[in-house]
Amino acid sequence: MIYIFAAMFIFFFCGMPIAFGILSSTIYYLLFSGQTRELLAFSTRVISASDSYVLLAVPFFMLAAELMNEAKITDRIFSFAKSLVGHIPGGLGHVNIMASIIFAGMSGSGLADTSGLGKVEIKAMKDEGYDPAFSAAVTASSAIIGPIIPPSICMVVGAVVTNTSVGRMLVGGIIPGFMMGASLMVLVYFLSKKRGYPKAQRATIKEIWKQLTATGPALLTPLILVGGILSGVFTPTEAAAVACIYAMILAMVFYRAFGLKRLFRIFINVGTATGALLFVMSAASALGTLASRAQVPQNLMKLVMSITSSPTATMFIIVGVLILLGMIMEDLSLLVIMGPLLLPVVLKLGINPVHFGVVMVLTLQLAMITPPVGMGFYITCHLADVDAVTYSKEIIWFVMILIVVVTLMCFIPSLVTFLPDLFFGK
Repeated sequence: MIYIFAAMFIFFFCGMPIAFGILSSTIYYLLFSGQTRELLAFSTRVISASDSYVLLAVPFFMLAAELMNEAKITDRIFSFAKSLVGHIPGGLGHVNIMASIIFAGMSGSGLADTSGLGKVEIKAMKDEGYDPAFSAAVTASSAIIGPIIPPSICMVVGAVVTNTSVGRMLVGGIIPGFMMGASLMVLVYFLSKKRGYPKAQRATIKEIWKQLTATGPALLTPLILVGGILSGVFTPTEAAAVACIYAMILAMVFYRAFGLKRLFRIFINVGTATGALLFVMSAASALGTLASRAQVPQNLMKLVMSITSSPTATMFIIVGVLILLGMIMEDLSLLVIMGPLLLPVVLKLGINPVHFGVVMVLTLQLAMITPPVGMGFYITCHLADVDAVTYSKEIIWFVMILIVVVTLMCFIPSLVTFLPDLFFGK
């Protein structure tokens, strides 16, 4: 298996797309190890890996996020958040975080948050005198709340690869997501006080009500989705379909943002993105099957057990490894590769798979905003027009505070498992 991963990283560094790199390294191993007869079986595995009812939630959530962005609902969310917290020192920094928390309950995608809200947030912060690097760091770090608070594309994928309940995974992200937002706001407050960043005048009740009525229909989205899942009215997959229908009604009927011609283009964009994601998952599934045959999970388990038998220490080891790998690989690819490999280890040590899944998703999102290849890092640097070095000096403070949140989650599993156990039973 060492040869497979070596070949895979060589392919990645040569510029080969993630899915092709994973698949090519698998084929390379089968050919050069004399297992050519296994190619047919592995091709079947690649085709069947994405044949999952649960995974239908992924394109639906992606479509809902795209519809929200196209309807400029992000602008309304930003204005509403500004009326609530814009008067706190470092006002627009807090607005940035609050808007991301609200949008997290609608899109389920960190990149949708970064590319949609990020444009509005960074421009507003730069116009009011905030440092571009600080604006980029706040935007990047708040955007990763999106995949933690339900709905969440990453949580759906994480539930599939760890063979656990999608509903439990989604609900398990609620407390950690709000902890992330609160910790980031505390950091922004102290940095803004120290640097003298501006704040807005406190909004009147009338102004807040005006913004609320303009944004209200969109704000109902998370209530409908989370409420429907918790009450058992619909499954997480059905919730994703409901999110699409509701987003379409908001965008085309209530806000009249675009027509059928633009809707067709949105369908094409989402279809292309979904195809790319499912291709990665399918290729990673074939690699996982090969790793299982080579007893990689068992050997990994022996290695970890030789270091420690403590569940908490094991979680810290996993977090450290995932952060390092996340600095050089894309988050969803790592999720589908490492999830099945690490799952036997955590189950052997009695770690709750929902706890493990949520920590894994948060850790990989954290790695996404770090150099050198994090997608959030690239997008925010581009939007704020800052270089990697300047961004890296600023983002370190935000990464450190988010690591504190991950640490608390490792030490206190109930931060993740309390709500799932409360609503779904132990």
